[in-house]
Amino acid sequence: MLRQIACSSSRRWSANTAICRRKFSNSSSESLHPRHRVHLLFGANTDVGKSVISSGLVRAAALAKNDGYQSTVNYIKPLQCGGSDESFVLLNNDHRREGRMNDVHCHTLFSWKTPASPHLVSRWENAPVSDTEVVSKLSLLLRDIEERENSNDNNKLETATITTIIETAGGVLSPSSSSPLNKTTTSDHWGWSTQADLYAPLRIPVVFVGDAKLGGISVTFSSLEALWSRGYRVDAVVFIEGENSSSADGGDDSDSIQFGKGNAEALREYMSMRHQVECQSSNGSSVFESLLQDEGAIMCLPPLPPMPVPLDDWYQSNEGSFSCLHELLHRKV
Repeated sequence: MLRQIACSSSRRWSANTAICRRKFSNSSSESLHPRHRVHLLFGANTDVGKSVISSGLVRAAALAKNDGYQSTVNYIKPLQCGGSDESFVLLNNDHRREGRMNDVHCHTLFSWKTPASPHLVSRWENAPVSDTEVVSKLSLLLRDIEERENSNDNNKLETATITTIIETAGGVLSPSSSSPLNKTTTSDHWGWSTQADLYAPLRIPVVFVGDAKLGGISVTFSSLEALWSRGYRVDAVVFIEGENSSSADGGDDSDSIQFGKGNAEALREYMSMRHQVECQSSNGSSVFESLLQDEGAIMCLPPLPPMPVPLDDWYQSNEGSFSCLHELLHRKV
């Protein structure tokens, strides 16, 4: 039965995929390296605040002044399973907001109705999307963003900032969507890649959202190691502090523990130790150098208020932090 579904699905999507593959193969390798500021936003896990940080970065870019030019800010969600992170970003980036300088454009490339992992919902809903389709469509959109701006002003890319934030799904090694067209497909199941492997060909730098909870140190370290081992450049790490947890002896608020700040400090210490070892063995720099040297590259934000959204007050109280992060990322382009 699965083979029949796979064959039927292969025929249904083969035409569109063939078009994507032709466009992808005909594009120069340079098209995989966007010329404007693009950052992939990865998280240590689900529910660590990827959409909250994405929205904050979009807000900061939308409020930024670019030497008198009005530029565009783009939010892209390649894989959406249930709900709409695009709606969340738009809700927290109201066009009527005073002081806004730049326009915000949101794009969801592929979506499914069921709130579950992409590799499962693509099978359950019989709506496969291959790795080639995702990478090709994302690459073409990034190129279209640049071409659209260039059509308005041939020198605009050199004089103004175009910002694009791409939010991944789940954690660093969470599955992408399944498809019979993926190379890892077998007779038993449609193949899929991890999120980190899916976007690796694009060579886009990363903003990483760490896990600020108790036990989050290990998953944060392992996720970052997975990114570094695949050649990603991590430009910033952000933690969102959770509600303070009381000490084990049942003390009062003065004994509460803020794990987010502790996890951020543990990350600095870990990278510092790794940096020393790597420099001694290679007599050079390491992947940790930039994060250690740039002030504000490892950031811990205060706890979120109770939902529902919008989070206007929280964003406004942390506007300075997001602005500093925006400037830091802009300097790294």
